[in-house]
Amino acid sequence: MIEAKGLSRSFGGREVVHDVDFRVGPGEVVGFLGPNGAGKTTTIRMLLGLLRPDRGSADVSRPVGYLPEQFAGYDGMSVRGYLRFMARMKQPPSNEVDAAMARAGVADLARRPLARLSKGQRQRVGLAQALLGSPPAFVLDEPMQGLDPKQVVDARHVVQSLAHEGGAAVLLSTHVLAEAAAICDRVVVIVKGRVVAEERPGDAADLEARFLRLVGQAELA
Repeated sequence: MIEAKGLSRSFGGREVVHDVDFRVGPGEVVGFLGPNGAGKTTTIRMLLGLLRPDRGSADVSRPVGYLPEQFAGYDGMSVRGYLRFMARMKQPPSNEVDAAMARAGVADLARRPLARLSKGQRQRVGLAQALLGSPPAFVLDEPMQGLDPKQVVDARHVVQSLAHEGGAAVLLSTHVLAEAAAICDRVVVIVKGRVVAEERPGDAADLEARFLRLVGQAELA
C-alpha cells in the first residue's frame, strides 16, 4: 500500500504541496500526473521518507522498490556487479539478480560498465534494481524515459505485471499521458501542489483533453 494523508510542504515560506491525499492499493497501478513544478517530486520524496512533511503523513509498505527519474548507479561497476551489490544490501535470494536483469531487459548488458550505457539502458538497470527483493510497493518516476518503442512496450508489461500478477502497489509518475492511459488503473492529477482529480484514465485522447482542462482551470484559480 502507498498512502498520502494530508501531505503539505513549504520551502522558503512558499507552500509547494498542500494537503495531498491519495491511496494506491495492492494490485493497482496509479499514475501521478502533473505539469513541471506541480509538486510531484516533493510528494514522492515525502512518501519515501526522504523529506519530512510540514503536515500530514505517509504510509508505504516496506521495502519499496524505487526508480528515480535520474537513475545514477556507480559508473565503474558492471551491470551485474552493481545489481549484486544492491542485492547484498536488500538481501533477496541469490538467484534474483539474473531474474531481475532478464525481466528488465538488460541480461545482454551484464558485463558492461554503467559508464558505457545509454540513458535508456541505464533506466532499465534502474528498473532491475527496483525489482530486487520483490517488494510489496513500487514508486517509479518516469520509468520509460529514454526507451525505444519496443522497450517501452516491454517495460509497460513489466509494470502492469508487478501489480496485476504480483499484487504490488505501484505509483507511476509520468509526463507521457499515453503511457498513463495504457498502464494505469487510476490517475491522480496534481497542479500547483494540490490534487485536482482522481479518476480512471480512459483512452489517451480523452485523458489528454481532461488533463489540459484540469491544468487550465487550476492555473486560473
